[in-house]
Amino acid sequence: MNTWEFDTTIGAGSEVVTVVYEYEQDLDSTFNESIREVWFEGRNCIGLLTDESFKELECEAAMRFQHHKLNYKMEDV
Repeated sequence: MNTWEFDTTIGAGSEVVTVVYEYEQDLDSTFNESIREVWFEGRNCIGLLTDESFKELECEAAMRFQHHKLNYKMEDV
């Protein structure tokens, strides 16, 4: 399993969190992509997110990862 991280804001206070996105990769593509962890102030807070917040974050993560794959070599991911 590979991981890729990015920072974003979440919640009414627009707090900065670090999202750890995991995926598998073969010669042709990536698959089994999902959020593994969400870090805030040194703690994994993924279990504290509402379903709605998690779904929004999952959509953002998928779009950011697709953009990342288009703009960088997959060997660097």
